Amino acid sequence: MTYSVTYHQPSLLDLARQGNFRAIAYWINSILGPKGVYIQTESTRSGTLKIMVNFQRSSDRETCMKARHHLVRHICYRLWTLNSAEIRDVRIMARVAGQKDILWRQSVRITAPAHEHPKAAPARPSHAARPGRAARPRQVSHPRSAGQESFQLLRSFLFNRIALAGFLLCYWMFYLEATGHQTAEQPSVAATSPKDPEKSPSSAASPQQSATPVAHETQLPQNLSFTVPPQFQGQVVYQATPPAGAEKVIALTFDDGPWQGTTEQILDILKQNNIKATFYFVGQAIQENPEIAKKVAVAGHAIGNHTWRHLMDDMDEPTAVQELSNTAKLIYQATGARTHLMRPPGGNLGGELVNYAKKKGYLVTMWSADTSDYYVSTPLIIDNALRDAKPGGIVLMHDGGGDRTATVEALPQIISSLRRQGYKFVTVPELMQMQAKWGPIQPLDGTDTPMVTDTSVPSLPSNPSLPPTPTVPNSPPTPALSPQSEQTYQDPQTH
Repeated sequence: MTYSVTYHQPSLLDLARQGNFRAIAYWINSILGPKGVYIQTESTRSGTLKIMVNFQRSSDRETCMKARHHLVRHICYRLWTLNSAEIRDVRIMARVAGQKDILWRQSVRITAPAHEHPKAAPARPSHAARPGRAARPRQVSHPRSAGQESFQLLRSFLFNRIALAGFLLCYWMFYLEATGHQTAEQPSVAATSPKDPEKSPSSAASPQQSATPVAHETQLPQNLSFTVPPQFQGQVVYQATPPAGAEKVIALTFDDGPWQGTTEQILDILKQNNIKATFYFVGQAIQENPEIAKKVAVAGHAIGNHTWRHLMDDMDEPTAVQELSNTAKLIYQATGARTHLMRPPGGNLGGELVNYAKKKGYLVTMWSADTSDYYVSTPLIIDNALRDAKPGGIVLMHDGGGDRTATVEALPQIISSLRRQGYKFVTVPELMQMQAKWGPIQPLDGTDTPMVTDTSVPSLPSNPSLPPTPTVPNSPPTPALSPQSEQTYQDPQTH
């Protein structure tokens, strides 16, 4: 007699219930697809499920806005029916397919029965229940005297107070570290010239000190600053517009790093091809990988500010001050660079983040070519980059925020293909320096988005300093959301 081994194949709903965002996308698209609505999903670093709703190209803006409430309720109901303990925080955004502008965004919380009734750990069998072992006799406790009970109560009271004080102290230290409110002094740069031996720091060293071997360590560039010409400070820029006959240049940009492994692989590829790019760092990622951030600066790439926590919702000005200022401070501490390059998370131009960035003279950098490398495969990343490439363009890619293996695989072919088309690769500051020579940025014809918005130019010192560090609040900051943007989704009454 022969036996065959049968392996269990999980269904699509089983995978979706386990939090597989691709399975969730297939399942919901099977329901919404016939109605002309398709979604793309992604799981963020914090565990939030991101859903991008794509309406048909023929859909008008008013119809998409009216469908918001019904569509959000429908998606939330479907997620609730999964009864998954892996799905709780959900961020839903909507746009017309093929367009960059976000029509609306909403954050919701799914409260499923699986969250309220977690699985209980199996009870450990007692000694008497174990086979082959006799039950131990139960010891009888003797009554305590009044003095012993008072001592036990006093000891418990003191231990509880000490434990509470220790917990509060550890929580406050963790909060300071997580939000970037460090009090470490910034590294100072010597202003003396090495030509003057009396003022040079090396001349003060004794012969014994000069003979001491120094460990070989990569030194950060001194007085490193990434800024743009004054006419572009405080501007929102999507690309440059070179005149006819100008050199074909394009800027590669990478968001959400520095990231363990991926950023270093991208640095190796850029070094092999002798290319300088622009990296927009997230503050929390710098805090986790300061040495990788230092490698980016040492390699000569430009660095921009991508906020501290990568919040994609609209935020108020106090939150915007913390997000940009804390990240700017950590960029300086890790790389020695002062930067006036900034990119809003998700390209969100709403709220007060962009307004505050304009006040501080940042160049708000958008993009003209979106590779969509955060959710598509390697061939599609290459196709997206080459399809939208144009002289003076800015290409959006990611080196962090998740698994970016597809980006690493696509980058060499993107570089070689663009070079065969005659492109030269520059950083965003270099691109803006070229645009200053070419003249004002011209808006594109047709339905394309204008390349520069808000023509007001704030004044900026010739030697920009870091934005001021805000005062530490008494409680941890929370993402700034509109009253309607955060809600709890429980058992629905209708489908």
